[in-house]
Amino acid sequence: MDDIKKVSAAVIRAGKKDPQISSRFIKLWQPDQDRFYKKCIEIEKMDLGKLNDRELIKVHDEFADIILNKNSSSSLIDGFALGTDVMIADEIKEIYEKSALKDKMRFADVFSILTAPVHLSFINEAEVSLLKVAIEMEKEGLKNIFVRNEPKKIKDLIKNAKSLISLGKHQKNFFWVKNNYVSSYVLDAGDFIEEIKRLFELDIGLKKDLDKIKGTPALNKKKKDEMMKQIELGKGLKTMIRISEDFTYWQDERKRSTLWITHYFSLILAEISKRVKIDIEDLKYMTCRETSRIFERAPNATDLKARRKNGVYYWEKEGMEALHSKDADEVRKAVLGETSLSDIDDFRGLTACTGKATGKVKIVKSATEIAKVEKGDILVAVMTRPDYVPAMKRAAAIVTDEGGITSHAAIVSREIGIPCIIGTKIATKVLKDGQLIEVNANHGWVKIIK
Repeated sequence: MDDIKKVSAAVIRAGKKDPQISSRFIKLWQPDQDRFYKKCIEIEKMDLGKLNDRELIKVHDEFADIILNKNSSSSLIDGFALGTDVMIADEIKEIYEKSALKDKMRFADVFSILTAPVHLSFINEAEVSLLKVAIEMEKEGLKNIFVRNEPKKIKDLIKNAKSLISLGKHQKNFFWVKNNYVSSYVLDAGDFIEEIKRLFELDIGLKKDLDKIKGTPALNKKKKDEMMKQIELGKGLKTMIRISEDFTYWQDERKRSTLWITHYFSLILAEISKRVKIDIEDLKYMTCRETSRIFERAPNATDLKARRKNGVYYWEKEGMEALHSKDADEVRKAVLGETSLSDIDDFRGLTACTGKATGKVKIVKSATEIAKVEKGDILVAVMTRPDYVPAMKRAAAIVTDEGGITSHAAIVSREIGIPCIIGTKIATKVLKDGQLIEVNANHGWVKIIK
């Protein structure tokens, strides 16, 4: 955390001297991002099965190097996102407490407006694209086919529809959108037909929903500009809020590319898995350096399974070590410490989206657990990811351990319009599945009822 604070302080100092610092950072990073996407397309066109071992590892190593450069140049995001949120919140609150606005609006509402995103996220882009396809299909008179039939039959019934061209383009552009940091899910036309079927069954105004999503960034900016006229924030704080907008965009773009990484690395690892006869899911827990030598030095399959079950990667100046089982537990204990949380019945965090909700806790540790979140539950996670979105839409509120005003949970909760408290540090440790809790995002606290 000390390193994160140092990065945060450095960005703040630089921002005060150069208000365009974040834009310049993104401009410097963009060539690395472009090289990454270019390499992904190259891998897509390759027949990896026809490469010999040396050629396959060369593809792996080149891709790993490109990813390292891209992610290293964007590592400032974490320092800013995790280190400046509280500072920005505290400065806004100090000014708010002395302003006339205090008698008119809650601080949580003021903070939420001032830190709202002003760019469409890639999740928004996917929603907009799918809604356009659905609207096109509705104009072709296909709505009743979707409502009255099962997805498998729908595909056959609409095989001559002109809008299938648009569906194909959508699939090509967003097949990766349900990926996470570990697993790759290639969505086909049938998956998107199911989503369109759900849209038609909900019987929402598709055009109205489309316009709302597309218009949200501009509306957020308008509200933010109006708010800044009502409260005198000062030049420095206004600059930090604008920089946070850039970092929110940057973080979302990095997350988009991370989901691409999962897909294209999985293609490479799948081919390696065939050759070394080790489960691809276990190979994912090797370091890139280990994978580079896999045909020279075969990994211990039992060791990889142990890492997958309970492993940590420990970095020192001398290098990195992969630990598992008891050794992993010891490292966690040494780094994170041991704190008794049994007596805690309420705790605080940072408000990302205002509101109140009461519901049952559902702790989600991975995308495999999102199905347990039912309508009205409180979704609790270390942090949310794009593949959590279906569960987030069913939840009455969201509470996370990590994250700041640029985090996925903050962005999506505002889009959905549900209470969200982020950066609590302890939510997943204190709360248990099934507990009844109250989330008061107007004041930033969570209380266990029973």
